[in-house]
Amino acid sequence: MTHKGLVLAAILGATAMGGPAMAERDATMGATVTAVALETETFAELAEWTQIGPLVQIVATEGARHGIGLEKSLFPGRGGAEWAELVSRIQSPDRLRGMLLDTVQQAVRDADLDAIHDFYGSALGQRIAAREVEARRMMLDAKVEQGAMDAAAKPRGDDVRAGQIDELIDALDLVTANVSGGLNANFAFYQGLGDGGAMKSRMTESELLAMVWGQEDDIRRATSQWLKAHLTLAYAPLADDELDAYIDFARTPEGKRYSAAMFEGFGEVFEATSYELGRAAAEFMGRQDI
Repeated sequence: MTHKGLVLAAILGATAMGGPAMAERDATMGATVTAVALETETFAELAEWTQIGPLVQIVATEGARHGIGLEKSLFPGRGGAEWAELVSRIQSPDRLRGMLLDTVQQAVRDADLDAIHDFYGSALGQRIAAREVEARRMMLDAKVEQGAMDAAAKPRGDDVRAGQIDELIDALDLVTANVSGGLNANFAFYQGLGDGGAMKSRMTESELLAMVWGQEDDIRRATSQWLKAHLTLAYAPLADDELDAYIDFARTPEGKRYSAAMFEGFGEVFEATSYELGRAAAEFMGRQDI
């Protein structure tokens, strides 16, 4: 992603030279660069309004916790500070943010930016984004997470809010998108283990795929439960008509494509970090105690 400050500096530093033909060419180039700058500035505002920075901080924390936990299950007592430092580098928030924004900016259609920008630039859009991030931050606490899971699992009857949560999940295909991302990340992790030499009998790609797809039912069930818990907690302060407005936006082509772009971005992040963790874990698994 091009930093908007660099783009604007390039525009301000440009100098028109030459005769009429070159002036016409330069005018066209200037208009193109100006359009790029405006799109970049719009995307930068969008990233701020949707709190991508704070969200990535949380995702990095989740990833680091998972990475640290791998030592206990894969190479007990052989990681220590060295493993913790390696995991910290892989899950660096600045690094993950750059990876995510690069992918999302490329994936979002320029024609969609106005509609997406208008929704998330509104007070409601920013409030929704803030609540989603805050709920995820709260669920870093295991007790809060379990409480949210228990609350979301209670019989709902004619619960309007539960119905709205289901509508939103359906509108954005959140379960399938998350399951797909989880399976791809797991596959990347096993590839990393294999490439690092951790598997005595190297599995073929088809065997790896079969093993990963065998986890699909469990991942789908856990994903559905977690999503309902997270979204119920996130939207608790919203009025029903406010959540309906969000659902309406989520159903638009622009809303769907923005959600898909975000999943693509996080998919790239999770696959890259999962592979790197697998490759790094393989090295530690191969070490012998002295």
